[in-house]
Amino acid sequence: MSANLPADGLPRRRRRVWPWVLGAFLVLVVGAVVAIDVLARGWAEDLIAAQVTEVMEVPEGSSVEVELGGGSVLLQAISGQLDHVDVSISDYPVGPLTGDLHLTARGVPFDLEQPTRDIAVRYDVPEAALSEISGSLSGVPIDSVTLEAPEIVAGGTLSLFGMTLPLGLGLTPAAVDGALGFTPTSVRIGDTTVDAAALADDPVWGGLAGTVLQQQTVCIADRLPAALTMTTVVVEGEVLRIEFDGSGNALAGDGFTTRGSCPA
Repeated sequence: MSANLPADGLPRRRRRVWPWVLGAFLVLVVGAVVAIDVLARGWAEDLIAAQVTEVMEVPEGSSVEVELGGGSVLLQAISGQLDHVDVSISDYPVGPLTGDLHLTARGVPFDLEQPTRDIAVRYDVPEAALSEISGSLSGVPIDSVTLEAPEIVAGGTLSLFGMTLPLGLGLTPAAVDGALGFTPTSVRIGDTTVDAAALADDPVWGGLAGTVLQQQTVCIADRLPAALTMTTVVVEGEVLRIEFDGSGNALAGDGFTTRGSCPA
């Protein structure tokens, strides 16, 4: 018996359907994995935002923005930790100061009670907000505070020999035993600027300037988690930048759930 052949007498190949089915299946699988990864990313961001809101005592109404570094969250979950996390809080109050806080963490475990490898915090305080601590910058009354890197310039008046002169103190900020330290490094009387060290050594003016040239400190440790250690304070452009380190502490551990302390 002969097989039925097409009109042209040539045999026809059967079309293979399975490659197209496999391709469609793979597309569905990849799409599902991506969707799950997006959900996992959102879940992790919400978890960290809630924890940061609690330990940093973020005021109601303020937003906490969390962004995870690149890469699949599912793959990071296999390792048990997130590679990179950025947290931003705008207009965050720390005692009398208000500024923008940015926290960067690396090696963040999904179990937030376990230590995070690296935690760095940057707190940027704009010039206008520094007026709230003007009374603590110097031993003399201060009327204005401006930023002129690398100094903070505290402006006021000086009464001397019956005369009232405009006074400007150039203060260099630093971290001093966990507090904000402000050391006079220049003095501006009228149009004249004098190095503070030279003025202190002057046999005539040194004694008179003693109170003016004393270092002042402002402690904010009691307003922040005890885990954060102040490391650097500098004038950076239009802000006073305060940096902290909290590496090796757990975001849900005692170091973040308790406040630091200031000297009595």
